[in-house]
Amino acid sequence: MLLGDLLADPELGLVPLHGADRADRPVRGVYITDLIDPRRYLNGGELVLSGLMWHNGPADSERFVAALVDAGVAALAAGTARLGHAPPDLVEACRRHDLPVVEVPLTVSFNTLADRIQRRAAPRRELVAAVAAGADLDQALRMAADELGAECWVLSAAGWIVGGTAELPEDARRAALREFATGRLPRTARSDGAHVLWPVESDAVPRAARWFVLADGAYDEWDAERVAIATDLGTVVALLRARVDEARRIAGRSVEAALRRLLDGTSTPAEVAARLETAGLPAGDPLRAVALDVGDVVESTTLLREIAAATGMASVTAPLGDGATALFVDDEEHLAQLDVQLGRIVADAEPCLDGRNLAVGVSDITRATALRGALEEAGYARRLAQRKRGRAVVVAAAELASHEVLLASTPDELRRSYRERLLADLIAYDDVHHSDLVRTLRTFLDCSGSWSRCAKRLHVHVNTLRYRIQRVEEITGRDLSEFPSRVDFYLALELDRTTPPGR
Repeated sequence: MLLGDLLADPELGLVPLHGADRADRPVRGVYITDLIDPRRYLNGGELVLSGLMWHNGPADSERFVAALVDAGVAALAAGTARLGHAPPDLVEACRRHDLPVVEVPLTVSFNTLADRIQRRAAPRRELVAAVAAGADLDQALRMAADELGAECWVLSAAGWIVGGTAELPEDARRAALREFATGRLPRTARSDGAHVLWPVESDAVPRAARWFVLADGAYDEWDAERVAIATDLGTVVALLRARVDEARRIAGRSVEAALRRLLDGTSTPAEVAARLETAGLPAGDPLRAVALDVGDVVESTTLLREIAAATGMASVTAPLGDGATALFVDDEEHLAQLDVQLGRIVADAEPCLDGRNLAVGVSDITRATALRGALEEAGYARRLAQRKRGRAVVVAAAELASHEVLLASTPDELRRSYRERLLADLIAYDDVHHSDLVRTLRTFLDCSGSWSRCAKRLHVHVNTLRYRIQRVEEITGRDLSEFPSRVDFYLALELDRTTPPGR
């Protein structure tokens, strides 16, 4: 509803005292008050109705109007029952703050005016009733789109389109995800066109696991009726999301215990296969295991369930160990692309991780009969991902065919001890003498011990390089012409590069 709709209603007879030129201002609700400072009860966009019981002079008018403007209300409707008219100092305060103000005739009650606004602002309960009666997401979106006169979608902050009434252009999807990550909703995302982002109430953490509504249009152009429809849509999507989450939890519980027993040796692959069938996954098909950690088991499980849904593959997710694990079942061609697909999804989700680090490990393709090995493989890959630099990292099993898997599985205390035994004296020497022996050693090893290539990369003479390597050998007591010494230093330098500060 627009302010102009109220001014044009002959049954109301509202008298504009200031701001008649702001008739296109949306009215998104109504609030009746005689408090001199009602800001705590206002959300913005309301028409405030006041009988002016608070008014004793110009100072009161200034305080009251300043509070309304600070709260972002649409306009003030001043009653005339107490004073007979709107005081001039109130009108002047509204003029100073550029707040539209109208006078309500004595013959029109506040209840009549409020009912008129509320009927326009919240005319729809059919949407809520339909979902309560069993309507699914597609039906709810179609109903809302018909009422809004605009196409509607539900998006996950993990990047996938949960549902929609039309194709959503890729640039619009990306703009919506960027906008969701940067601020509070509702708000407008703009790409080639404008789309309103509307919140879906959720306590899911991190925000990358949440959903939101997207609809064609610009929020600042919406009237109260559209706001009411979007509010109802957000409510029913939250209800439908709760149903989805419960189904996911039930499926996860059916395999969680079996996976735990499989890892501790008290269960058999056949038992797990039966549990997979119960969860709706064909146990005879190829599968891949995925392990994920964001620092908390519950948050990891919530996020992995959402990421798994974004892949479109059949999957089941359960908490396992200090993170979460998902099993994906599909044909081998699709499973072969799972790690690449997860990388794209994780990139979409990264802005909504709220400061958390995300590590994902992916096993090779296997069968349920070899599931224990796949779970362990995914766990090793996840630990390697935790050692790599980056806020959100996905590591596939193929990357485990190197020394990195050994480093990733080494306890932190042993890593620290090994690194310090080999490098501590060199680091201390560099600090005291402002030299560059550690970097020289790293470059020398990266060049496979080639004097000429290393000198060229460091931009020094070969004799200078030989002197530096000699100093390294003298300080450490190691002979760098021996292959085992080179391996030891290479591993120590890798530990120095991949170990987070403080470990």
